[in-house]
Amino acid sequence: MKKNTLGWSGLALLVIIVAAIFVRTYKFDDYLYFKMDQSRDALLLTNAVENGPQYLPLLGARVGAVKLKHGFLRLGPISYYFQYLSAVVFHSTQAYVYAYPDLMFSILTIPLLFFFLRLYFSKHNALFITAMYAFSFIIIQYSRFAWNPNSLQFFLLLTFYGLLRFFNETNEKLRRRWLALWAVGMIIGSQLHFFGFFSLVGISGLMIIFHYELWKKENISNHLQKEAMKGFAKYAAIVLLVFTIFYTPLIISDVFRKGENTHNFFEALTSKPVNKPLSQKIVKTTTENLKYYCLITTSQCYGSDMKKEYPAIAATVLVLLSGLLLVVYNLRKKVLTKTKKDFLILLAVWVAVFTILTVPVAFQLRPRFFIVVFAIPFISLGLFFEYLEEKMNRKNAILLAVLLTAGVIGWNTHGTLAWFKEQADSQKKAVIVKRTLILKAKDGVTLGQLQGVTDWMYSRHKQGDTLYYYVKPEHVRPITFLLHEKRDQNLVSTTMTINNDPNAQYFAVVPTKNGLEPLFSKYPNNKISVVAQQQFGQLTVFEVAIGDRSTSATFRFNKSSSKKDDRIYWKDVFGIKENKDNKNLIPISGDE
Repeated sequence: MKKNTLGWSGLALLVIIVAAIFVRTYKFDDYLYFKMDQSRDALLLTNAVENGPQYLPLLGARVGAVKLKHGFLRLGPISYYFQYLSAVVFHSTQAYVYAYPDLMFSILTIPLLFFFLRLYFSKHNALFITAMYAFSFIIIQYSRFAWNPNSLQFFLLLTFYGLLRFFNETNEKLRRRWLALWAVGMIIGSQLHFFGFFSLVGISGLMIIFHYELWKKENISNHLQKEAMKGFAKYAAIVLLVFTIFYTPLIISDVFRKGENTHNFFEALTSKPVNKPLSQKIVKTTTENLKYYCLITTSQCYGSDMKKEYPAIAATVLVLLSGLLLVVYNLRKKVLTKTKKDFLILLAVWVAVFTILTVPVAFQLRPRFFIVVFAIPFISLGLFFEYLEEKMNRKNAILLAVLLTAGVIGWNTHGTLAWFKEQADSQKKAVIVKRTLILKAKDGVTLGQLQGVTDWMYSRHKQGDTLYYYVKPEHVRPITFLLHEKRDQNLVSTTMTINNDPNAQYFAVVPTKNGLEPLFSKYPNNKISVVAQQQFGQLTVFEVAIGDRSTSATFRFNKSSSKKDDRIYWKDVFGIKENKDNKNLIPISGDE
């Protein structure tokens, strides 16, 4: 009788993945976070989908909001290319389609984490850790919208998995494959977030030093031998090939821009961080690390009043300290395989490098920085589970591990359900939003509400009139994109200006709790009356008539000129002239 090749661990992992897919896709489009960055990228990529890949940029999103001497420092464009491929594969430029790559990589991270954990842990402990990771509230939240840092967790684990397999593989052909996998993970991951770039390079570099003990003179001498240098040259060629493939757009851009982005990179490295004493930064980074590790582990610690979070903080401290102590204990007391030893050293280096990197930016830390260490608290718990099995009856230890795993998942499930309830309520009424933790501004506005607002304005729009709309700055681009998705070439729309257009039709999109007060304060000398209105949860849209404005039959609406873009596009590389008569062409502007 044939043995079940999938096995109980495979079935358990499959159940975890299926359940994780459900919580990551439940009402995905309606609850989608779709603000300035997401809509800017969607407009840019829709331009490429509709008019050809020559409209894809050679650089990605900018790093931070500080303008440097030579412009903006930008990441690589890989996240844009993932989104473009998603739109092409699904034959759609709907907003949620651009979020599919981050959703997909979030799901793929789950089995990848399991295989990574199996380098050290037993099957059941690897499953416990994987399950806790899969249902962490903040990890779920970061899987449900499009943003360049979101997929970093997948490529970070891919980097580490490839590196550990490379270190401990004896077959030379397989070693080269694992090295290539490490290079792919690191080089793609380095394009997703500036902080991730330094984490990947720093951790990988230190791991190579520790594994080969390069502080010893005799080891350095051995690696400088002829045969060793030949092997090194082959490895370097593989890494260089992968680098060239994925960094070609950045290299070409710098050739065209005379090294502008490279200049910005080094300027950013030497730029002065927040002017605070080192002691204050250490205190701040300690409190921020505790806060965000607590959020990852328990779904708590997201508010300003941390006094209420002492139980969650205490549990988090206990988890992290026990994990770090057990790393040291296991390295000193156990006889380990090379793979397991490297795994433990990687954990120590991983935490140390991340913590050190957070000190200079202690006052700018946000949840997205902690994507780098999403897995750390759960791996720490796994080390504790392993310790329990060594010190007590195995069945009792596994039972306790099951209970602790269920407790962590339950804690996070409570947070996830509370967030889903906020999202559901936000579709129907104005509610206080606490758990959308992507940015400081928590207005509870989702794609579903913005789509409703746009559909309502479009349904009331009179053919031939210019559609003017007043809206908060962070909602300008989303509504611009959603109006473009109507594919109405006769539609002319722009943000609110009081002018002498005789065919002006005015709308105001405002927070439901504020009503038209923001519009009254902006245009105090004009008489504004409501023609019609409709509420879409956190937003209410008004059609308004504005008096005290003169009209002119000779008025002609002209779109404002777009801002100068600081990026090179493939059309510039190949000398393809822009077709100004193409009505599908979306004006490309800078993203200031």
